[in-house]
Formats: sequence, structure tokens, C-alpha cells
Amino acid sequence: MSSWWHRRSLKLRLTLWYATATVAIMAVFAFGVYEVVEHRLAAELDRQLRIDFDLVEAQLDLDASGKVIWLVQGAHGDEGFARLSAWFEVWSEDQHLLFRHWPVREADIRQPLPPPQEPALRFATIELEDEVYVRVMKRPARVRDRGVVVRVIRDESDMRRTLREIFEVFLLAAPVAALLAALGGYFVARRSLQPIVGMAERAKRITSESLGERLPVSNPHDELGQLAVVFNATLQRLDSSFAELKRFTADASHELRTPLTALRTIGEVALREADHPAISSMLEEAERLQSLIESLLSLARMESGKVGIKLETVNVTELLQEVRDSILVLAQEKQQTIATLDGTAHTATADRVLLRHALLNIVDNAVRYAPPGTTIKLASDLHDSEVVLTVSDRGPGIAPEHQIQIFERFYRVDKARARADGGHGLGLAIAKWAVEAQAGRIEVDSEVGRGSTFRIVLRSETRS
Repeated sequence: MSSWWHRRSLKLRLTLWYATATVAIMAVFAFGVYEVVEHRLAAELDRQLRIDFDLVEAQLDLDASGKVIWLVQGAHGDEGFARLSAWFEVWSEDQHLLFRHWPVREADIRQPLPPPQEPALRFATIELEDEVYVRVMKRPARVRDRGVVVRVIRDESDMRRTLREIFEVFLLAAPVAALLAALGGYFVARRSLQPIVGMAERAKRITSESLGERLPVSNPHDELGQLAVVFNATLQRLDSSFAELKRFTADASHELRTPLTALRTIGEVALREADHPAISSMLEEAERLQSLIESLLSLARMESGKVGIKLETVNVTELLQEVRDSILVLAQEKQQTIATLDGTAHTATADRVLLRHALLNIVDNAVRYAPPGTTIKLASDLHDSEVVLTVSDRGPGIAPEHQIQIFERFYRVDKARARADGGHGLGLAIAKWAVEAQAGRIEVDSEVGRGSTFRIVLRSETRS
């Protein structure tokens, strides 16, 4: 139950809490009202019994033989009889019935009340028959000089009917109250959480490339507004840190180019004078470092906004052929084949330079990791209003846990193999940035041991 509850939305949980609290409060209120009404009705019934006792006691007398009689027409005529609506019994102090006045004949009484146990004032509720309850008051009295115990009885049916009706009203009102409380709770929760929804929607759009955006602050004086202000301050610090990091990357890369160029020049001169394996190895590492610096500079220029985006109509079919021709020499060194699937020419709205850069990085990765003798396939297709460029290889594939991270900078699935082949983990990061800068997206499907397929999806100029 706890797991189910925590998986529900905050809006639903607040609605349920509100409805539950309302029903609980209503139940407590109903219980209190019921108890107060019951107490008042019982007190009123007891007050009527006291009045009945006074009327009965005033009209009791003894006949010539000493038997208790009831003077229906006493000193006040019929007044006492008219006001009396109770039943009563008169008992002797030694528990003998002296007189009984019930609303039924003596022969029809099936369950007479037991004799009073003690001559003292007592109130009690007794069940005469099934679901028939009466309120009884007994109290010592005197008929002339004789001590007796008078027991006055009133039917509780009216009181119990009133209490039952009150209970039924609350019982019927509870579902309606719960529904209204749930609707009210949902409305209040929805209105209260609306600023959070706005902040969440804005936060989804904030990436490392758009840290300059800020969360909306609807009311800076309440808790949600203060939370948004704190998040915006955090974003400000992150933005400053990222800017410093990008600036450092660009400056460091730029400053490293000059000594690296000098190092390569000296190494090439030394290699011409003395062909030594150590010098060759040094030049290879210098070449790899030069490639890394160029990639870092490209990434820094892209992220700083210095790379202008020029969208135009690009024939992607011709661009795939151009990328194939540019990288074919590298593939032939590994006895690989790069095939472009002939078909209908497709055009897309894109930046030709950036799209070519992205494709070159993806195809270079395919050549780097696909085994010798395999074929790398380049193709374009049209789906609805989108052009899809695919690069497929028969390489080792990428495990699912790595597929999301391969587009992060410096991330390599197999660090040892990538280093041996000269990879530095920036190619796919650059490709991703170049594609997304053109309002496109890059996807990957891969299975370990069966190869990988990278897809670049762009907006098409042709409508199907």
C-alpha cells in the first residue's frame, strides 16, 4: 500500500487527503451532534417522567379496604388524566405489585417488568420486546401514610426514530460530502500546484546549453516562489561555472596549439634525420593530441554560439555520397566497404556544414569500430515530414546501459580499445550538438554482437 501511495501524483494524494480529512471531520461532527441530540432528548424524556411521577403521585389514594386506587378525576377534574401520557406501576416496599396502568390489558402483557430492587430514584432504559424500548423512572412515594415505589414508564420510540433519522441523514450525506470534498480538494490542489507544473515544464527545457533560462516566479512571497528563487540562484551559479569551464577549455585548447605545432615540427625534422621508433610514437601521440584539441575547440566554438547556423535546403542524398568519398580511404585501409543505397533524392532543411560534420564523425566511428571486411551502409529515407539519415555497421554493438551515455563528451564504452584506435570520446558529442542545433535529433539502435544503426532525423523540405 505504501509503495502504491508513493507512486501516485502529489495532486491525487492531496485530493485524497483532503477528502479523507473532510469525511473524518464530518464523522466527528456527526458523532458530536448525535451525542448532543441524544443527550437532550433523553434529558427531556427524563424531565417528562418526573412530571408524570408528580401527576401520578398526586392522584394515588387508598380505598376503604386499603387497596391502592388511581383517582382519574381528582381535585382538579380531568386535568391530570389529560396531561398524563405515561404508564405507571405502584409497588409495595416489599416488592408486591399494588397497581398497574399500562396501555394494554393485563392479560396481554407478555413480558412484565421485574419488581424494583431498591426504593431509590433510578432511571433506566429497558427493552420490553424486540426493538421496543422504554424509559423507566422509579422513585419512592407515599400514598397517605403508606410507603410505596412508583415506577413511571414512557415509550422511547419517538426519540429513537428521531436519532435514527439523524443517523440516516448523516449516512446519506457522507458520500456526497466526500465527493464534494474530493472535487474541492482537486481544484485546490490543482490551483496550488500550478506554479510547480510551470516550473517543471520550464526545468525540462533547461540543459547545459540553455542555463541562461530561469524558472517562473509567480509569487516570490510564498513557499513555492521562494523555491523557484532558490533554483534560479542555483542555475545562475551553474551558468557561471559552465561559462568559466567553456572559457577555460577554449583558452587552454587555443594556447596548446602553438607548442604542439612546434613539437610536431621538431619531431618531423628529427624523424627525417634519424628514423627512430620513439620519435614515430611521439608524432603519433602529437597527432592524436592535435585532433583532441581541434575537437575541443570545435565544441567550445559551438557552445559559445560563435558557430552560426545557416539553414538551407540540402540534398542529403548527395551529402551522404560526399561523406562516403571523404572517408573511403580510411575504410579501405581496413578492407571495409562503404555503400550508399541508391534511391529517391531527399532534401532537408539543415546547415550543410554542420550536418556534414556530424555525419563524418558518425561514419568515422563506424569505420573505427567495425571489423575488417564488413560493409558500412549509408541511406536516407522519408517518413511523413521528416528525413531520416542512417549509418549502419556490423561492429561489436553497444550495450543498452551505454547507449544513452555515448553522446556525452569523453565517454568511451571500451576505453582501452578506443585509445588504441585514437578515439577521444568527443565525436558523438559534437555530432549530437550539430544535429540538435538544427532542430533535429540523433538516435541509436544497437545490439551487442550485431552492430549499430545511428539515425539523424531532420525536417524535410518535401511533404509526402
